[in-house]
Amino acid sequence: MYRDKVCHFAHRPHTSCHRTATGANSADHLFVKDDLAAWTGSLGIKGRATSRDLGSGPGDVVDFRAGNGGRQYVRFQFSKLSHAEWAGARDRLTREAATLDWVFGPSTVQPETMEELYDEYGYLLRFRFETHGTARHIRLRAENPGNSTDWVPLRVCAMTSEGLRVPGAEPRCRTFRSRPRDAAAPRSGDEQVRALREALISAARFRTRPTWEALCRSAGGDLLGVSPQDRVHLLIAVEQAGGEGTPLLSALLRTGEGEPPPYVGQVVAAAGGGTPATAQVLKRWCQREADRAFAVHGMPSRTAPARLALTSDGRIAAQRAEPSTRRTIVHVEARASLLEVTPLHEALRGARERQDRRLAVGLLEQAEDSIVTLPKPERGRLARELRETRDWLNSEVKKHKRKRRRLVNPEERGRAKRRGGTLGDARPLPGVGKQSKKGKR
Repeated sequence: MYRDKVCHFAHRPHTSCHRTATGANSADHLFVKDDLAAWTGSLGIKGRATSRDLGSGPGDVVDFRAGNGGRQYVRFQFSKLSHAEWAGARDRLTREAATLDWVFGPSTVQPETMEELYDEYGYLLRFRFETHGTARHIRLRAENPGNSTDWVPLRVCAMTSEGLRVPGAEPRCRTFRSRPRDAAAPRSGDEQVRALREALISAARFRTRPTWEALCRSAGGDLLGVSPQDRVHLLIAVEQAGGEGTPLLSALLRTGEGEPPPYVGQVVAAAGGGTPATAQVLKRWCQREADRAFAVHGMPSRTAPARLALTSDGRIAAQRAEPSTRRTIVHVEARASLLEVTPLHEALRGARERQDRRLAVGLLEQAEDSIVTLPKPERGRLARELRETRDWLNSEVKKHKRKRRRLVNPEERGRAKRRGGTLGDARPLPGVGKQSKKGKR
């Protein structure tokens, strides 16, 4: 047994161990079972934890069952599953359990899975381990893109009749999930369009690209049976509801293989983006448009990249940089925005190149007031231009002083020294001569 690090043990006696992982976290599936045993003992409830092999090892997941007949289910996921695998396992476990909570370890959850849990509960549960001496203990928290609870030990969590509860997490469930589908009132086309647009904006906020089926979990189950051609009409209406130049939200859609659905090309053409010639062109165009949607609707928002232009034959047009003459400097009295950074730091460089000292001094004052409000990368770039501009202005001042000194003729300077200085012919100050005569008397 080790005394300075976490101990490891064989799963079965008299067998060969084929483990390839030997890090401290390779036995975390055993430590969570210890923490679960101590937790249930302190709560006075009956529970049983079981390790399961899903294909990569005996510690892929740890299933914890509690409650009457073990109908309350908590799964701790240690290995990464595809969204389809996770959804299949969840459907199966839901049929077997009264309550089901899924807790994900580091890097074990797919974006589609995150989106579905955010939509249904408002958060997802995470776990990690911390080492204390020769043991490791689990910590849990609930998180979403906008906020997360603190990491807390298992002992402060509760097992309620609704399932596992982490302090600070408020579960929720969308209304359309809780009512029977056949009892739901049919929606008009305008209502479906609004629901689709809200669901796509929500996906952009979470930086996810949903399938049509995943989108329908947010926008409403009545959209699941819509044909591809009807989807095109709905999505065109979604894009028409946005302003000019806004990202094409339909570009967020993807198939189960991660490719844009073919019908999205029709939406791109109808929205004035051009007609993509190939699936590869459509994929590249949609990826740029998805990045634009993430930038505009993400938290926090940022400046969106330019939309990719398509040629008349449906190819990606060559990207040309805007000429510098078209750029303008935005002058503000107090705080700078992210849109000013590029014009301002380039304007400082341009003032040096044109030898315009007056413009450089004015830009320095504006930059010094604005730099503290900028994000770190832009702040560093502007700081470098500030230093170079100050150095340039200082060198100009020194050069001007040296030039003035060179204007004095060396021969005249020598004659002045022989005469006793340049003030030898000047009149004495009033009273200086009289004082010298009084001193002689």
